[in-house]
Amino acid sequence: MNDIGVGVIGCGFVGRGAHVPAFAMINGARLAAVADPDPKRRNKAAAKHGAKSSYEDYQDLINDPEVDAVVVAIPTPLHAKAALAAIQAGKHVLCEMPLAASLEEADEMIEAAEKKGVFLMPGLTFSFTPNYVKAKAMLNAGAIGKPSAVLYREFISASDLASQWPASSWMWKVEQSGGPLYTLAVWSIDLFRWLFDTEIDDVQAAVKYTTLEKFGGTLGYDACATLKLANGVVGSLQYSGSVPRSASRSALELVGDSTCVIHASGNDKVTLLGEDPSETVWSVKQPGAAMWGHLQQDGYFVHCIRNGQPPEITPDDGRKAMEIALKIANSVVSRS
Repeated sequence: MNDIGVGVIGCGFVGRGAHVPAFAMINGARLAAVADPDPKRRNKAAAKHGAKSSYEDYQDLINDPEVDAVVVAIPTPLHAKAALAAIQAGKHVLCEMPLAASLEEADEMIEAAEKKGVFLMPGLTFSFTPNYVKAKAMLNAGAIGKPSAVLYREFISASDLASQWPASSWMWKVEQSGGPLYTLAVWSIDLFRWLFDTEIDDVQAAVKYTTLEKFGGTLGYDACATLKLANGVVGSLQYSGSVPRSASRSALELVGDSTCVIHASGNDKVTLLGEDPSETVWSVKQPGAAMWGHLQQDGYFVHCIRNGQPPEITPDDGRKAMEIALKIANSVVSRS
């Protein structure tokens, strides 16, 4: 079988930093084209990673006969239009999350992909992130007995968010994009569903948004949510985009009836907390595009196309994560 020609739409933080280098090194794939309105970004990405073509207009990338599949890595409000154009052209689509700014747009994308007979795979990388993959394997092996609780905390520094998305960016236009909390919560929500192969039955949340004048008016957010999973596990999510870089970190904890705990921090470390020994630590650090699972995810996407195998990560997975994220993000109790 010929290699799958992939076109990456968007040479920003994720497109240029993760997807472009990933597809340039995946066996069975070739980086056929990139598209971005910024000529410096797209040409630099194409030259560095050997893309055959570089386009200003993503429609030209979609029309390129060398492109069999498309990655949509542009601002969330633009996802639906670009993905629908690719789907209508008969291209398989890997779409960054959230799939769209609204559930209605996501439904339109899902329906179009089903009618056209192409794959629409949401970019849910946490199910490929090394330490979460290790944590799930330990969970399935009974390392903590029967699970009873899951907790996830994600603090992202306000300065890093402002650096990636300046105050004029689409990210801070809540009515247009859903806002930063909606945009960034989808992966951890899907993580809970994936870890336990179950659904989230209920969610209750409280959210505070704060305008951060020191960054030109970006939007700080602080949120706490409690969840009830269908398998009886209780969950807790805590998010903040209002912290300094020194406090920026993420952590997953899984509690079981053996009184042991699996703790996964960042993207590279897993610790089993027990009685004897009290701690067992694994380092699962991966370099480059593999550190958060993009390389593994993109390789799986290519594998599915080459084998005519629908991805196990479905558009409905993306939609369900969006639905819960919207419920949390809209649970605003204070804004200042």
